[in-house]
Amino acid sequence: MILEQPEVGTGECHQEHSVIKGFQGIIISTDDLTRLLPFYKDTLGLGTQMESNGFVVLGGGQIALGLHSQVRGKSRDPNRVIVNLNVDDCQAEYERLSGMGVEFIRKPSKEAPDLKIATFLDPDGNTLQLFEWV
Repeated sequence: MILEQPEVGTGECHQEHSVIKGFQGIIISTDDLTRLLPFYKDTLGLGTQMESNGFVVLGGGQIALGLHSQVRGKSRDPNRVIVNLNVDDCQAEYERLSGMGVEFIRKPSKEAPDLKIATFLDPDGNTLQLFEWV
């Protein structure tokens, strides 16, 4: 990305280079890590990469869970940010997670000719989706 900013008093522009290198990850904030962590770690099977006081990076390093002083209770707008998780078999993962008590709000269905999606909620009411590219 190239940002052009005028030189003060000259009317001319100079360029500054800013490059976003990629996606680092997402932090899902909660007021109760003991409620949320077992769901991601054990039910979804993501494991953990790093744990510290009030903060956990899940296996793979792109999703983290953290305590946040401004967060209270369940998500008030669960569709604002949706976390998509790649799976090999959307139907099989749907059945496995449903059997473990995961609340699905959308059963596996084709979104496009080459994409199956199933949508569910975590214990804080955040929306997640299973993505199977077929």
